[in-house]
This record gives sequence, structure tokens and C-alpha cells, in this order.
Amino acid sequence: MNKMANKLQCIVSGKTVLLADSYFQSKVDKAGSEDKLRETYISREAKKLLKVGNSIEKVRELLDAPKDLPDVDAEFVMNLVFGSNTKAKFKTDINTDFTALSSITHSKTDPDVKKFINKIKV
Repeated sequence: MNKMANKLQCIVSGKTVLLADSYFQSKVDKAGSEDKLRETYISREAKKLLKVGNSIEKVRELLDAPKDLPDVDAEFVMNLVFGSNTKAKFKTDINTDFTALSSITHSKTDPDVKKFINKIKV
């Protein structure tokens, strides 16, 4: 296998990575073919940024992607990142449910505060 074959470019950020022969081959085997791997490769840092809710455009901006990168289908990329059979798709809504957090952080009241509350209940 020639050395050029081990160079992969992220379809989101445009960043290239050079992989060792054995690791590259394992990625090819997992993808099914070298062409399929090249069409679907997303770098670890781009995946992390997408998983926390950034858009493809924002990830490209954050990672200083080249301006001439071809557009990629957002749904295709999200299926690659999250898997096509999961419900954890790209979320645009913000979770404001603080009940779990408040039950953890407010499980005990300071003894002085408890005395004060009992005093004002009269």
C-alpha cells in the first residue's frame, strides 16, 4: 500500500490525517472500501464539535476549514456522527429541565437556614 493511500481528509473540516498502514486498513475494513472511507471520514475533533450541537458551518469556522470545501448534506453527516437508527439527532432546542440538577444540589438544607425557615413559619 503506498503512503498516499494512508492520507485521509475530513469531509467536514478538510483537515488531513496520516494513518499507519494497519490502522488505515482496519478503517477500510470497517467502512467496506477505501472509497467509502474517503467519502465518510469525519475527524475526531469535528465529531466532538458536531455532537455538542454545532452546525457544520460552525464546525468549519471553529476548525479553520478551507473556504473551498464542497458542501455536505447535513442529514448525511448527522447520520455518520450519531448513527441512522438513533434518536439523538442534532438538537436545536435547549434543554432547560433543571429538576434533576435541583434534586441533587438541594437535597440537604444548611442547619442554620433550616432554623431560620422554621422560625419564620410561625
